[in-house]
Amino acid sequence: MYKILSGIEKIDKEYLVLLTEEDGRIRGHKMKIRMRQCVKDIGKYSFPHRTVEKWNALDDEVVTAHNVHNFKEKFDKWRQDTMSSARTLHNTTR
Repeated sequence: MYKILSGIEKIDKEYLVLLTEEDGRIRGHKMKIRMRQCVKDIGKYSFPHRTVEKWNALDDEVVTAHNVHNFKEKFDKWRQDTMSSARTLHNTTR
């Protein structure tokens, strides 16, 4: 998704995803996307449709990376932090 939204992949991103309009009320990063309405299963289970929720959950620092390598490093750190905080929460609720 990073490559698509950053213009690295030369495909029509407007056809795949809808960027949200910035109205100042968005939580998280400013590159949030919305799902297009899909009637058929082929659209519902496509790559863009499956990744919207995961992309929107990322931190601003991750999605505004300067290049793919930087994005991957920040994503791995974000995922590791998210997983460790989830484990900590799970262990404290026992």
